[in-house]
Amino acid sequence: MRYIFLLIFLSVSLLSVLSIPSYEAAGMVVFEDPESYVNPLIYFALILGFTAFIIFFAKTRLLALLIHAITFIAMVYVLIPFIGMLSIPFSAVLIIFLIKKPNWMLMNFCAFLLSIGIATMFGISLSPIPVLILLAVLAVYDFISVYKTGHMIGLADSIFKLNAPMLFVIPRGEERMIMGVGDIVMPAILAVSAQKFLKAPEFFSIKLPAIATIFGGFFGLFALIYIAERRGGAHAGLPLINSGAIAGFAISQLF
Repeated sequence: MRYIFLLIFLSVSLLSVLSIPSYEAAGMVVFEDPESYVNPLIYFALILGFTAFIIFFAKTRLLALLIHAITFIAMVYVLIPFIGMLSIPFSAVLIIFLIKKPNWMLMNFCAFLLSIGIATMFGISLSPIPVLILLAVLAVYDFISVYKTGHMIGLADSIFKLNAPMLFVIPRGEERMIMGVGDIVMPAILAVSAQKFLKAPEFFSIKLPAIATIFGGFFGLFALIYIAERRGGAHAGLPLINSGAIAGFAISQLF
């Protein structure tokens, strides 16, 4: 069942690349200077701040309110390029159902939409080199936060209890399999960036570096799932997934 995550990964990556014209037309750019090396530092600082925020407010009612408010705002921005101002009532309905009648299919649907939007918006806002730096830094951070400090495991548990669409969840009997949205989004950002900023041969409108990045991340995820099935327990996703995406991108630059 874990291998369903592979299908989610491919779907998000491909749809993010194909969504580039829609987000560009809507002006959904996060950073004005896509070449700036400060951008990945800002992104990483936001992740640290968000993590600290959740840990600090984990046992308060305020956390649920703020998480759902952030999710609503993010969903609106993600959907604007496709449905315009209708994204506001549509996002409101999704959030209400997440609060009142949460289920794993709805969480995955919302996480899927958010993943595509976030990957596309950041991908068109960052050129490949800053993205490569970001992926390397986050891979190290994920390794430390899972295997050393362990705070990422507690963070995922807190988010799951809130029914926030920041995780992909697949039930399996009494257990559940979880993958963070970041594990899907980060390599997709590199694929989108490669598609937008690089000149390269195309295959069905998708440039070779983007394809190589997607398949590199895919094989990294496959290795992660294989290890998780064999050993069990929680594992850091980004070290393997980001390494695969970076390797795929690097290989594409040799041709």
